[in-house]
This record gives sequence, structure tokens and C-alpha cells, in this order.
Amino acid sequence: MSAVKLLVVGADGQLGSDVVRLLSPTVDVTARVMDELDVTDRAALREVIEASHPEVVVNCAAYTAVDRAETEQDAAYRVNVLGARNVAQAAQRVGARVVYFSTDYIFDGMATEPYDEEAPTGPLSVYGRTKLLGEQATREANPDHLILRLAWLYGSTGHNFVRTVLRLSREKDELRIVDDQVGSPTFTEDVVHQLWTAIEDGCSGTYHCVNAGQASWHTFATRIVHRLGLNVPVIAIHTVDYPAPARRPAYSVLANRKFELEQLNGMRPWEDALDDCLLRYHEVLSHD
Repeated sequence: MSAVKLLVVGADGQLGSDVVRLLSPTVDVTARVMDELDVTDRAALREVIEASHPEVVVNCAAYTAVDRAETEQDAAYRVNVLGARNVAQAAQRVGARVVYFSTDYIFDGMATEPYDEEAPTGPLSVYGRTKLLGEQATREANPDHLILRLAWLYGSTGHNFVRTVLRLSREKDELRIVDDQVGSPTFTEDVVHQLWTAIEDGCSGTYHCVNAGQASWHTFATRIVHRLGLNVPVIAIHTVDYPAPARRPAYSVLANRKFELEQLNGMRPWEDALDDCLLRYHEVLSHD
């Protein structure tokens, strides 16, 4: 058992549940789900963090409904910005490092090569703006911070693109998937392993943390359908054919430049990570 004590806030989300599941066997992990610990409640946060006295507070609480955020700006701001500041401040009070997870949606998508950590930001949506402000709030509130920017996150639990493709493949005769948005599909379990590497190595600052390579949503969906042997055609469409309230960056591939420079990058190609994840879904499907 590692001597490091972790407190995971938002432990019932897609990423938080995997942090707890994968690290608990070897690390002293205290988990708090969103219903029992509201990150917008400063007093409650302070009480929990002072009682558990962790060395690292992992903030997995987030408002992630990208389209809904366009009309629920206050709700997104409260969790992603004020909540981030509250967690970082409470961690700082007990001398703990804070971990905050950000997103590729802080970029404007106008690049033609992968964004590194120094690339200028320019979010196109309310969600992206609140996550960028959450980064800034975390940095200001706690000098001992680790910010990991993720992208196109999916796992074997929770609401994500893989689960959506599976559901639609059962409901529809064909899948119509956007082919002109390109990003970095990233598996939650790989993020957890990279997070632990970063914690053990004492990393601080802002890092990109995505699986290697790039794909469009159409390429991503096609591999899911092919690997699971689903009998449904996947038709490529343009973003303009699928209007949504929030604008998405057309190109938001991230480069894990800092982890690579520090020889700490353990993020494998997205295809290999997806295949591993789909093994879990295949087990579930075979029992349906």
C-alpha cells in the first residue's frame, strides 16, 4: 500500500469511479460522491478535507453537459469554476496538492497540428470557457496543482460516446456520424495510470494527457462498430448536418509534450486503448 493519501471528489462520475476502482487496491483512497459532497459548498469541503487530511485531492467533480451548458451557464460556472476554486483552496489549507481535469474544448480548433501545453487557448462554448476559468481558478488558489487536459473521454462506465454508439446501433438502421471534427479519443483507465505516474513523480503544472494518434468521430464510431461486430452502416456527415447548441472545435488533437519531455508519457495509441475498453463491453453484450 502506497503511503500517499488521496481524497477523490466527484468519485461517482465516469473518471472518478475509475480513479477509485483502480487506485484503491494500492493507495489509501477516500472517495466522496457528488451527492454527499457538493463542491460549491465551501464549508462542507473544508470540513471533509481537514478531517481526511490527504496529501493529494483529486477533483473529478465537473459539469460536462456541453450543449446544456449553453442555457445553464450559471450551473456550469458554479461547478467548473467556483467548485474548482473551492477544492483547490481547501486542499491548499491542509498543504495538499490538487488535481484538476480540463478539456480540449478550451481550444478554438483552428490549428493544423496537435496543440501542446503552451498553445494559445480560445474556447468556443460555455463549457470550454468554464473549464478554462476552472484551470485559472485552480492555479490561483493552490500553487501546488496538477492540471491534466483530457479529450474525448470514454470508459467502461458512465455516459460516453462508446455507450452512445452501442445504444444507437440497436435503435437505428444506420449511424450518421460527424467526420469533420478531429480529436484524441482517450480511455479513462489510461488517464488514471498516467495520473498516478504524475503524482508519484511529483509533477506540477499543466499537462496534456490523451491517448496517442487522432480520429474523427466517424473513424472512432467505425472502429467501435467493427470491433464489436455490430451490423450497422456508419455514414459520414458534416457538422453542419448535425446542428448542436454548442460549437465544437474542428481540430482539437492534443500532444502530451510535457510528459514526453520528462520521459513520463505512458499513453498508448487510441486504437489499442479502445480495443481494451471494448473487451468490457463485449462481455456485457455477450450476456444480453
